[in-house]
Amino acid sequence: MPHSFSEISLIYVSFSVLVLYAPAVLCALGLAYFLYRRHSRLERRQQQHQRIRHAIADKGLGKRKRMLLAVQRRNIRELAKLVRCQLKEHERNLTPYQHQRASSFIERAVTTVDFERLYTLHALFAANAEKQVSPAVEAFFEHTR
Repeated sequence: MPHSFSEISLIYVSFSVLVLYAPAVLCALGLAYFLYRRHSRLERRQQQHQRIRHAIADKGLGKRKRMLLAVQRRNIRELAKLVRCQLKEHERNLTPYQHQRASSFIERAVTTVDFERLYTLHALFAANAEKQVSPAVEAFFEHTR
């Protein structure tokens, strides 16, 4: 039994729509997926390069900090050597307790890189006359407690 033209045309039209538009829709979806993946690949690559840049910068910063600390330690050792010479010069004017306390203070200042207080002690030894050193050292250690 032959089908009516309207039935055939409906089947034909829906099939032709499916045949014509389905590949176009699939191509559009494929293109969108490809562009999304490309964009996300570029973002991941950019994040990877950013992590690498930060790692290089952090490594360089760590190296600069280590170099700075080495230079600071060298400078503070040199200052400690000067203060030890001054302490040896003023040893007779200090009590044994003050001498021992100044020696331990110098060692502690070198290990903790306390440049300011060590320089203050250096200036104290340099600025005071022989008889005034003992009270000045006592006053210095009163302030450092």
